[in-house]
Amino acid sequence: MRYRPFGNAGVAVSAISLSLQDQPRLKADDWRKLIFAALENGVNSFEFDGVSPALMEGATEAFSTVERRLLFIGWRLRAQSDRALKAEAIHDMIEQALDRTGLGYLDVATIDDPDANDFPTETLEHLKAVRSARLVRTLAVAGGGDKFDAYVASGLFEAMATPFNLASGWVERNRVRAAMGREIAVIGLDFWPYALRDDRKAFLPKPSLWRRRTDPLADVGGYAFLHDTHGWTPQQICLAYALTEPSLATVQITASTPAELADLAAIAERDLPTGCSAQIEMARFSAQEAERNKRRA
Repeated sequence: MRYRPFGNAGVAVSAISLSLQDQPRLKADDWRKLIFAALENGVNSFEFDGVSPALMEGATEAFSTVERRLLFIGWRLRAQSDRALKAEAIHDMIEQALDRTGLGYLDVATIDDPDANDFPTETLEHLKAVRSARLVRTLAVAGGGDKFDAYVASGLFEAMATPFNLASGWVERNRVRAAMGREIAVIGLDFWPYALRDDRKAFLPKPSLWRRRTDPLADVGGYAFLHDTHGWTPQQICLAYALTEPSLATVQITASTPAELADLAAIAERDLPTGCSAQIEMARFSAQEAERNKRRA
């Protein structure tokens, strides 16, 4: 595993971090084994994004065996159905998080998607208060829209979580690189975009036979290489690519089994296959051109 600085927080986090999301099929012992597998593979960064009893029990047991200072633990703060993340809800979430896990403090608390939820002024003030009380060391915001960008630029947050993958356009790329210039730590999300998990969407439409005869580059630019690269799966290529972006402090993954976790963690030590970077650039350029032509039509 490789480690990177988390902004200016003075700590190093594993290049790959594990998102702990509720998975109904996993029992407490399954969660314990999964987190132990992550630790054994050098992962020290985790984010709770679920609250099921099995997850809480298994994670608490696993983390209790490790010195707290060696862990980097985050918590995702999501709004409920009223679409407003209120100060009282923040207080309850953080209090319950610390009470149920016994961690003592959170390294980062991340409020989720300001473009979909409202954050009243009282909520932001409460976040600053829990940071001042050292219950939370770092504040982050997750998202990717216009309101998200405004929050990132507000100076309140030391970190952000945003999608970044091989299909990301200039807006997403400029966003993460600008954050690095501001010393804002960036957590990369969605490294394996859903649009490329469906084989039917992974390829651009074939040009006409006439164009293929007259244009030597007509067949270049699809994502077929994701499925045709020997010794690599599409998921592995996507993760390896995200890890090449130096502006990302860590790339977040999910896993259901220790074997899956170990397989993904090993990508941190592998370089992209020869030629993949060029294929990725051509595929993204072709997709952008196709989108432009679609809008013109």
